[in-house]
Parts: sequence; structure tokens; C-alpha cells
Amino acid sequence: MPAWAGAGRAGTAGIAMALALSERSLEAMGAHAREAYPEECCGLIVERGGCEEAVRASNTQNELHREDPARFPRTAAVAYTMGPEAAPFLIGSERGELRLLAIYHSHPDREAYFSAEDRRQACGARGEPIYPQAAQIVVSVRNGEVRTVKAFRWDSRARDYLEEPIGPP
Repeated sequence: MPAWAGAGRAGTAGIAMALALSERSLEAMGAHAREAYPEECCGLIVERGGCEEAVRASNTQNELHREDPARFPRTAAVAYTMGPEAAPFLIGSERGELRLLAIYHSHPDREAYFSAEDRRQACGARGEPIYPQAAQIVVSVRNGEVRTVKAFRWDSRARDYLEEPIGPP
């Protein structure tokens, strides 16, 4: 596993299992985060036919901000909106054609934490997760280098996303 993958993997009380991700997926997320820096990257980790795959999505936040800055006040440096290439995978997960393991994005020059904006993105209008089965992964990138990666999973008792360890499959 990449050295940075071990950082920030402290477990959360009440969560015994770790999010099992392959080294290939961790490396793919790290590469995506480095390439997108100083902007946020975003994507999915899916499993199809027993094969885990990292799926890159474009971050359309800058286009949305240009078109309607009042509605989208944040740029891609501090926010993300997944591009349309993610849609077939999200629809496929809803149809049972694949498993959506995680949704990931990066925090350029910030820590790997689950922010209020991240929660807003992950939850619908009622405050419930849109994809409750999927972990939310945040990759911290400083000066173009991945520092830490953390996963968060919805806890229905706490009604919030709690940190979850990441481990090998």
C-alpha cells in the first residue's frame, strides 16, 4: 500500500470493519488527486464482476461557477461537482449491475476531513445519504503530493458520517 494510505486510518468507535480497497484503487485516487491539483478531483470506486475499479470523473465546478456564480459560489479549488461520465456507474449501482464502494474527492492544501460541504453533497434534501452503501473518501493533497487519505461512512445511529479505517481487501 502507498505510504500515505496508512496515515489517518484511526478507527471510529462502533465501527469494527475497515473499508477494503485494493492498492491499485488507492494509487489511482492518489494519481488523480496529484494531476488535478490545485483543484479538487472526484470519482468513484466500483466493483463489477469481482473486479474493483477507480473511475475518474471530471470536476465541472468551474463551469457551473462561471455560468451561475450566485448559485455556485465555489470554484473547483474548494468544491466539486461530478461530470456526466459518472452517471452510468451511479445508475448501474442503482440497477444492481455493479457495487458502488466509494465516492472520492480531494482537498487541495487542506486536511482529509469530511466537511459540512462534503456532507451536503453526500446527502439529499432530507439529510439522508444519497448512496448510503458507499463510503466517502477524502484525499489530502499539499503542494501536489498526497499526504493522507481518510474514509467516512454513514452511521444511521449517529445520523452522520464517521471515520472508517481503510485496509487491504
